[in-house]
Amino acid sequence: MNTEHNMQKAELRLRSASKSRKQKPIIFTKIFGTILLILLILHSPFSILNCSAQANQFYSIEYSTGTLLGASSKFISNYSWRGGQFNGQIFLIDNLALGFKLGFNNYYTNVEPKTYDFGNGTRLYANTYRYIRKAPFQLGVVGHVLPNNMIKPYLGLYLGLCYATETVMIQDVQARNENYGFILTPELGFYLQFGKNSPAGVKLSAAYNLATNNYKLGMKKYKDLQSINVNIGFTYMVFQR
Repeated sequence: MNTEHNMQKAELRLRSASKSRKQKPIIFTKIFGTILLILLILHSPFSILNCSAQANQFYSIEYSTGTLLGASSKFISNYSWRGGQFNGQIFLIDNLALGFKLGFNNYYTNVEPKTYDFGNGTRLYANTYRYIRKAPFQLGVVGHVLPNNMIKPYLGLYLGLCYATETVMIQDVQARNENYGFILTPELGFYLQFGKNSPAGVKLSAAYNLATNNYKLGMKKYKDLQSINVNIGFTYMVFQR
């Protein structure tokens, strides 16, 4: 009796395993089929995301936020909500554009008060205010995946010059540096057009910035200026005629 019961259990397990093996390819087939269908719809000339004309110039005014990375993040760790930029893209061919951007970011922190000893018996108990301000100007190349769609993802690579100042203030005592460097910026983002053939839209992007600016504050030296920035703004599009 036990032998027959065990054989029935084994048969049920085999059926269940066989059924699960059959279901896995079906699930993967459904997922692949859904992704393929979405891609076909996006590329279809009848898609609601597809525009009848391609814009050949983009101009954007953006609000920029960001945080410092690397050694500079030890100088200022606060997230910055103070920034902006103006940028544009002019298409060279259907999927490739020449880009430019000019922007600024202001990073700031307030260190809790403590006692500073300046020697000769001079001491000061005060807060410390730290600032980093940077203003890059860059040119770059930008690749677009779906330039005819209302949602236009892109990937860009920019290179340019970065002007920066670094400031430490302890009450009335101030130390300030001013410097220039090269800056490299890979950027990922997308444009969202407000309507079919509409010249207006919004732009959302994220960028990593690596600048070669060197500066010294007190006894500490900083060899570069790194940051990650998130930008959002309004875009005006110029269409081909």
